[in-house]
Amino acid sequence: MNICLSPQHIIWDTFGQLETFNPAWVDNIPHWESYIAAFFKANGLTWDATQSNVTSCIHAPDKASFISMFNQLLPTLRQRIDTEDIDVVLMAHWTPDLHLGTSVVNHVIYSLNLSEQSFGLAISDRGLSASLFAFDCLNRYVCNNHRRALLLIADQKHLLYRSTLMAQLQPANSACILAINREQQGWCYQGYQRRVEISADQLASCCDEMLAHFSLSPSDCRIVASSAVLSHLPSTAYRIASDDSLLCSAPFAALQRGDPTQDYLLLTWENAVLTAIGLRGQRVMA
Repeated sequence: MNICLSPQHIIWDTFGQLETFNPAWVDNIPHWESYIAAFFKANGLTWDATQSNVTSCIHAPDKASFISMFNQLLPTLRQRIDTEDIDVVLMAHWTPDLHLGTSVVNHVIYSLNLSEQSFGLAISDRGLSASLFAFDCLNRYVCNNHRRALLLIADQKHLLYRSTLMAQLQPANSACILAINREQQGWCYQGYQRRVEISADQLASCCDEMLAHFSLSPSDCRIVASSAVLSHLPSTAYRIASDDSLLCSAPFAALQRGDPTQDYLLLTWENAVLTAIGLRGQRVMA
């Protein structure tokens, strides 16, 4: 049985200042810059001091760590579901956490007082598609022995190094929690697909093929994607633009306003890689 997702179980928001400046951080600048230098080296990149953004980052007035953002969302989660039956907590993100080395998954497991047997894992370095890939991972993991799972999604706007890409994307501090069930509540998961070397001219035909693959209604399925992707689809398609500044949370933030009786195709397109998940709406009996 595939996992399901209800719109009221999608909890998300953007955040401003959740952390004030601490003068003691200035003494840690060499430590952070040594970390970035090692990070660049590990990825085969050349590092020099002009690429550092540490000083701007620690003085920024609108910092928000992953944990501080999820702490704002957890009270709403507790109001909407019984958290005692959560067996799996999975984290997906693209940008690094403001607090390096923090275990966000463990923090949430502890905050919700979940069982010591709860399984936790984080997925990163997959770009915008991290949340879609993580959703598919949960479908494979949440089997008959597990009841409910959480997918945590977060990104934050302040990097410790300069990034032309992030300067273009202008990301927000954003976090999202999905409470996923096997109780046939809301949309039913239909699957995941990833296609490489997809040009803009191929997006429309690929969407048609994915709709057929996921057995979604071609006539009224809602397609959720960035405006850049939607501009290449026929004007007759039901198109819902996601907010690019939300990064990995973007598809599900848009879905939260959706109709659970309709089918949805969630898409990301990055570096010529098209990633999608299909969600089938609840069928209303005549």
